[in-house]
Amino acid sequence: MVSDPATIYPIRSEHVTWKALDGESVLLHLETGVYFSLNETGTAAWELFDGATPLAAVGEAICARFNVSAEQVRQDLFELTQTLQEEGLVEIHEDPATPPGTDRS
Repeated sequence: MVSDPATIYPIRSEHVTWKALDGESVLLHLETGVYFSLNETGTAAWELFDGATPLAAVGEAICARFNVSAEQVRQDLFELTQTLQEEGLVEIHEDPATPPGTDRS
């Protein structure tokens, strides 16, 4: 995984369905059957993994929302993103993703 959070654009896999309840989430990879649960801060990050928001901005949003240190958020986000990528739940791009149906030319 790239180490600069300004150039990491996580995007939820199209093969994942998820449900949020009381701030926490359960993710299910439809092809592998992998289940994954997220706490409240993990859910906040997951919701921002849209492929257009860099990991640095996700971290800033979490710091503002939960009043936690930037260093702790950075470390936790790297670990979360790496784990989700290893499980096939997110993809990592080094450029913002283009939403479906959008022409970049």
